[in-house]
Amino acid sequence: MERDKRNSFKGFKIFLLIFLAISLFFLKEDNQRKLMAFLDSFVAKEKILKLKYSYNDMGDIESVNFYDGNIVKWTNNKISFLNSDGSLILEKEFDFFEPEIYYGEKYIYVLDKATGDIYSFDSKGNTIHRYQLNKEVYNIKESHENFIYHVKLPNMETISVLDKDKVLIGNYSYDDKNILTYNTNKDGSKSLVALLNLDEGILKSHVDIYGINNERLDTLDFVGEIVLYFDFTQKEEIILLTDRNLYFISDGKIMWKKQFDLIRDIYLKKDMIYILYSNYLEVIDFSGRTQNKLGLVEEYDEILPFGENILLYGHNHLVVIKDGKEMFKLIEEIEKAFASKDEILILGPEDVKIYELSNK
Repeated sequence: MERDKRNSFKGFKIFLLIFLAISLFFLKEDNQRKLMAFLDSFVAKEKILKLKYSYNDMGDIESVNFYDGNIVKWTNNKISFLNSDGSLILEKEFDFFEPEIYYGEKYIYVLDKATGDIYSFDSKGNTIHRYQLNKEVYNIKESHENFIYHVKLPNMETISVLDKDKVLIGNYSYDDKNILTYNTNKDGSKSLVALLNLDEGILKSHVDIYGINNERLDTLDFVGEIVLYFDFTQKEEIILLTDRNLYFISDGKIMWKKQFDLIRDIYLKKDMIYILYSNYLEVIDFSGRTQNKLGLVEEYDEILPFGENILLYGHNHLVVIKDGKEMFKLIEEIEKAFASKDEILILGPEDVKIYELSNK
């Protein structure tokens, strides 16, 4: 009897979905969008998060990451690219003096900090670029379509920006300053450099905004605050986060700010800002209005995009958020978590697990 009820309910859902899909052809564009949103929410309820792979035989791991469903592992000067089932795609070993790996949003970078010899790879291990800077490099960063490298000398620090064709489009030097962080807009026509200033015994963050030809367009000071993050919106506004406040900046002017306690992470998604602080996840639009505020029982440290959803994780918990509500929750010992479109990789103390979002 119970089985008949379940089959009957399943048949009704299939009929309803087919009926709604056919209805799309007879609706105006606005109504089509509304119906599609309903269909998405209806189908989402039929999703589950299930364990796809688990392995505890990956050997020593210095660091790991997850790109397009492939695993990237770094150990003993060797980078390994693996399929999600753990099978090897390829390995590359480097004879570098001071090797380090950097994971960008799009590419993976292996560099020799002592010589500035840098390789970038895609998720399958194909070499995309080789940068031979012939100088000691302190740090690197992938910024949209651009590549930034940071040179640190005893009395001077320099930020250099290369575009996607490896052409130098920005070069900013500072004497006796401490650079905190840096970023560019999508095409590299604007750059941001944040400095920590301790002159006169006052802690202050100093942000320079640059345009083309190294022209300094504006300067902003944040007294008693440390800049943690900044990025450009699609309209060239700036989202900036310090250890105390979130700022929205347009044309070099602060349009609004909001104060937060115990800030843990920030994520910028289209026209929304996600702030993880204390025991809350707050979603704020670009006008500074709170669109959603979710109270959290467990403690979470980082925000990750997970398809169209948001993922939060801490040392012992992971949760997937959709439309301001908790969809799925896992209780795991987590050292690090990574997400692709529909898969989650969890690095634990003794194993690696991959979960997938699939139909029920």
